[in-house]
Amino acid sequence: MVINIQNKSQFINSFLKPIGALTESVIIKSVNNKLICIANNEQGFILCATYNLDLKDTVQLNIPNVKRLEKVISFIGHDSFDLKYQANALSYKDDKIRFKYHFLDDNIIQSPKLSLKKISELDKDINFEIGFDKITELAKGAAFVSESEKLYFNISEKGVYGEITDKANSSVDSYEIQLCEPDASINADVSFPVHFDIVRLLSSSNCETMKVSFNTTQGFCIFDINSDLTNLKYIVSGLQQ
Repeated sequence: MVINIQNKSQFINSFLKPIGALTESVIIKSVNNKLICIANNEQGFILCATYNLDLKDTVQLNIPNVKRLEKVISFIGHDSFDLKYQANALSYKDDKIRFKYHFLDDNIIQSPKLSLKKISELDKDINFEIGFDKITELAKGAAFVSESEKLYFNISEKGVYGEITDKANSSVDSYEIQLCEPDASINADVSFPVHFDIVRLLSSSNCETMKVSFNTTQGFCIFDINSDLTNLKYIVSGLQQ
């Protein structure tokens, strides 16, 4: 079976790299001309990553180390190339390099019991967009409030603000920036804390803007990032104040 990759940069930077930033060992499956990976980490973050390609065959890649696969693919000197899948391994060769990357057997790597359909059906009651430049600003602010691992989304008629602090500890410093200007469609007054690691993960993405959705009743939010060939959805549970 041949897996044709049309854009090496997007495959690495917008698909493999975000997955590798979240966790080490993952399962990637091909479904309806997409490579799909649903993975989680110790903080409870769930990532659903998809990459569009022309592949009608069904394949399951049990990858022991995503960063190693990302690294060896980066050595390929072409933007478009074919990877050969055979005997539970992925191989490549041209006039300059060749490699073979072996996968694990089934049932060794565990993945969340979620599907694309279930994720798309999750209810949201607050929706807005933020620019990647705001994620960069929040990442810089972490150096000022190094004693907190919480990021609060403060949502009101005044707009959406991101605040790094710990409201359970009055001695912790704070750093806050506006993420989104006032929007008549946002009818809420809520402060929603999440683990700051989501900023570090979003910083590894390759995008200009992202959609952010909240379900304040069930206590989770979704960060949705689109590019020409890829889609990333981070599902993040809220923390206690």
